[in-house]
Amino acid sequence: MAEMSNGRLNIETFPEGGIIGTFDLFDAAMAGTIDGWICWPQYWPGKHPLAVYVSSFPYGLDMAWMWEVWFYNMGGIELAREDYARFGLTYVAPIQTGPNYAHSKKPLTKMEDWDGLKCRYPGGMIAEIYEKQGASVIILPGGEIYTAMATGVIDFGEYVGHAMNRELGLHEVGKYIIGPGQMHQPVDLQAFVMNTNSWNKLPADLQLMLIIGAQDYSWSMHRNIMGSDLVAKQWMIESYGNVYLELPAAERAKFRKGAVELWHKWATDDVSMRAIRSQISLMNAIGLLEFPGIKDEVELYFPGLLAEGVAGKIVEDYWLGTVVE
Repeated sequence: MAEMSNGRLNIETFPEGGIIGTFDLFDAAMAGTIDGWICWPQYWPGKHPLAVYVSSFPYGLDMAWMWEVWFYNMGGIELAREDYARFGLTYVAPIQTGPNYAHSKKPLTKMEDWDGLKCRYPGGMIAEIYEKQGASVIILPGGEIYTAMATGVIDFGEYVGHAMNRELGLHEVGKYIIGPGQMHQPVDLQAFVMNTNSWNKLPADLQLMLIIGAQDYSWSMHRNIMGSDLVAKQWMIESYGNVYLELPAAERAKFRKGAVELWHKWATDDVSMRAIRSQISLMNAIGLLEFPGIKDEVELYFPGLLAEGVAGKIVEDYWLGTVVE
């Protein structure tokens, strides 16, 4: 950014805890203590319900391109900017990372295997989806998963991608790698958010540079993580003896059916409800709801939504805004 702007825009970055702790980032940006942050937005559903719906959740949109369509072609980014503006914050862009995976002491091949399983999940709606199927969820930071699995506190630890999970040593305490990535946090989106006063101090060309630069950074992060994860997965299987198991699509669909109620439960204000409704419309168009009983659940909690379709809700180009009919 400094080079492209001829020195007009210099971004100083700090690691987690470098200035303040992760959970204080939202308030620190509101107060102007920092100019902005890139972080997982679902840490703050208590401040605004939309936090749940601007990063992926189990059995919703489950590939990176789907979220790009929702943000840039279905108005998701406008919803995010509308909502964050209430706090004196500007939502600049979503940042792609990669799918999350889990390590388990036990082989898991069907939904019923979660009944009684002691799991680490990050909490919130994600935890409730698995608790609904009988899992006992314990919320732990990533750095404590290894010890919890080694000592028997948990049987199963979900964290991030293969490369980071290997770095944490999860391959040593959980023989079975549970996939696919579409079933945990399938698209672990971060959010790039700035203090609105800091944002407004930037001239329009630098604002545009940040928006476009964030999109480039997002896809750079995604492909780097995906590449590193391939190497780590292969090593854990071929060199260490881990076993990779993918839950069949029909079993994942059972979880999706059970998740619909929670998609509705966590959307407790107008903007979050608009978000999940548009996401469900996109899921339907993609075919993610094609399993017996899922559409009945959607009709129960979101009456009439599936009949609306996506015509008129998708623009051909984010910058031009031409609606596809």
